[in-house]
Amino acid sequence: SEEVLDSSLNINAQVPQPPDVPPNALTATSANLTWSCPLEKNYTIISYSVNVTVTDPNSIDADCLQGQNFSYYIIVPGYQRYIQLVDMSLVPFTSYSFEVLVATTEGEGDLSKPRSFTTLQAPPTSPLNISASVLSYSSLLVSWSPPVCSNGIILGYMVT
Repeated sequence: SEEVLDSSLNINAQVPQPPDVPPNALTATSANLTWSCPLEKNYTIISYSVNVTVTDPNSIDADCLQGQNFSYYIIVPGYQRYIQLVDMSLVPFTSYSFEVLVATTEGEGDLSKPRSFTTLQAPPTSPLNISASVLSYSSLLVSWSPPVCSNGIILGYMVT
């Protein structure tokens, strides 16, 4: 006689809830994402999948991207409770959101709630279209266009 396997196993019954994920921007181009291990553990955590996405891609000028991506998908080992986005070339003063999914010996959990962080400001790129006109023997008219990449809030310009 053949053995009949029960195919009605509810794999999600023992999968942990999404971990808590408080973000921390480190610099203008990096961030530290951490999360806690789910409390109930009658399974082995295999890995965490972290999805990081620019919140509003239209807010970034294409010239400021310089090869950076709008989205990153990273898998980290189950014993690791953090990821440092140091070599990811995040865009300065840009809002990102991220979600974490846990994979266990019992299956995958749900995605965590999206959490957001904003990278810190950085110096802007150089102003464009700089020109100067002599008005008199003691004055000049200097004009320019704003930089393509402000990388934050521009408070003013210094002319020397």
